Amino acid sequence: MMKPVMLLFAALGVAVPAVADSGWQPIFDGGGLTGWEQVGPGKFVLEDGLLKTQGGMGMLWFTPRKIGNATIRIVYKTANKAANSGVFIRIPEKPTEPWMPVNRGYEVQIDDSENDNHVTGVLYSLTKAMARPGKPGEWNEMEITLDGPRTVVVVNGAKVTDYTEGQPVPPKVETWEPDRGPRAMEGYIGLQNHSDKDVVWFKEVSIRPLPLASGPHSASEPDVRTLDARRFDAMVKGDTAALDGLLADDLVYTHASGKVDSKASFLDDIKTGQLRYKVIRPEDPKLSVYGDTAVATGLAAVEVNNHGQELNMKLRYTDVWVNRGGKWQMVAWQATRLPNP
Repeated sequence: MMKPVMLLFAALGVAVPAVADSGWQPIFDGGGLTGWEQVGPGKFVLEDGLLKTQGGMGMLWFTPRKIGNATIRIVYKTANKAANSGVFIRIPEKPTEPWMPVNRGYEVQIDDSENDNHVTGVLYSLTKAMARPGKPGEWNEMEITLDGPRTVVVVNGAKVTDYTEGQPVPPKVETWEPDRGPRAMEGYIGLQNHSDKDVVWFKEVSIRPLPLASGPHSASEPDVRTLDARRFDAMVKGDTAALDGLLADDLVYTHASGKVDSKASFLDDIKTGQLRYKVIRPEDPKLSVYGDTAVATGLAAVEVNNHGQELNMKLRYTDVWVNRGGKWQMVAWQATRLPNP
């Protein structure tokens, strides 16, 4: 039986190595560019096993599938301190021009000459650098972890960015800065070629899926317990973008009233304000994981405005999560309203 990580590699459309103990699978390691396509001006050229930027502004993107709940490792070198490039993540759709990834995904910046909101390792103009560990003219290692709505960027062993969807960001100032707003839980990835004067080489791009919980007491992250807490938080915030990634498309959501929602109808009620959760406070939650299925149970104090009706109630709930292709999503929710004390 193939290990889960091997199955992911096959889905990515790349060869499965004979030994993959580390979990890393290169999608570029000096060979050809199968699975990669250029969009926009300029190009990448392959020289002595290295990808070299040429002209721009364009992007070379990985076409086989969207990436989420994984760490992306990039090994790169800049020609000088001011050389400009970037790694695009969370691109929601296949790009047809280079500005859509700027405005609808995130660019993890590569440029050691800029200020703390535009320097290597930040989400360009959206986050402030926690460190400046870039080494111009030397090989650098960048790891970008996509953990549900959270994005963590580490450069040369130092954390530069730790951002979760919904946290405040600075206002957009310049026309070339990205539009503000939520990004997808998973998306296509790409490498930027910025201009003729901005020369950057890439030696490796690899992907490793995040570890998943494998039993009731597993301490692996991100586990289903964490994802369930994120779901409650997203419901209170009305964050339908985060919920879209946490809920399965075949969701069956059974309210305490007996009403049954699909994923589409549930998200639509939240988006339109028909369902406004004010407080969800779980009590004594329990989780059991059985292979690719997880069952969460517990009590929850809930305050909600449901189609104009203000409700303050305590629920006993059960929800079910499944792991499909390395991604956990909730497929069912059932709640029972408890009598008031």
